[in-house]
Amino acid sequence: MAVRPLETAISQHTRDVVTHYTARHAFRQDLFGQQPFANYGYWPHDELSFEQAGAQLTDLVAHTAGIADGDRILDVGCGYGANAVCYVRQCTPARVTGIDITEVRISNGRDYIAAQKLEHLIQLQLGDATRMEFADASFERLLAVECAFHFDTRRDFLHEAARVLVPGGTLALTDIIPRRGADPGAYMNGYRASASGVCLDIHANAYDADVYTEHLRAAGFTDIRIDSILEATRLPFARALRRLATSSAVERAQVLLRVAERIDHCSAGGEDYVLVFARKA
Repeated sequence: MAVRPLETAISQHTRDVVTHYTARHAFRQDLFGQQPFANYGYWPHDELSFEQAGAQLTDLVAHTAGIADGDRILDVGCGYGANAVCYVRQCTPARVTGIDITEVRISNGRDYIAAQKLEHLIQLQLGDATRMEFADASFERLLAVECAFHFDTRRDFLHEAARVLVPGGTLALTDIIPRRGADPGAYMNGYRASASGVCLDIHANAYDADVYTEHLRAAGFTDIRIDSILEATRLPFARALRRLATSSAVERAQVLLRVAERIDHCSAGGEDYVLVFARKA
């Protein structure tokens, strides 16, 4: 199946997200080994590889969602399909549908899914998370790893998530938000990503867990939990980048160190990394 352009208009911010992740594709190299993860990982201890930590984070989100036999799963911000493959191998869903806004990820992801011989269970397609082309009540589970902070806006996505979930269906995601009492201006300062040269700040999504909870309730969710897992995700990821930099070529080492420095700067400024669960009422 050929990748086709999005038929619906997308915002300038979303175009910048596409620009960034298209440019970043070339910098991935072999960071995650044979599995094309695109996440910070979950690090119970620092001795894990990037690939192992990426798988641990995927497991955590799947467990949080409570995936059951026969579920129809929507993987929003699916990237290269590594999460979807994990869901299929560890659970027994009826099918997994993945959407992502970036063509190069969908194209490469489809190749990865074909190599795993899982095209009969996993379908990846271009899609805007704030305007999804699915019927109401199409899925039992919706999972989104490290992407909702990019959506223009997250609030629109939450309403769409509730719409496409069945009653009682669950939402599980990881996200980046300010800690309570933090000033987003401390780290949302117009920084332009080194890989793409674009600014990814979106102040409309810069609210804490209390406001996040209100938006979830307004969208029709209940049983809401939002827990910080910063100490086991972004921070050990930055440490791992610094370790990798010591054995990398000079140009790559500089890139790795800049990314690690940016993570530490944002975390010190009040940025948090959270695990979110909610159930459609």
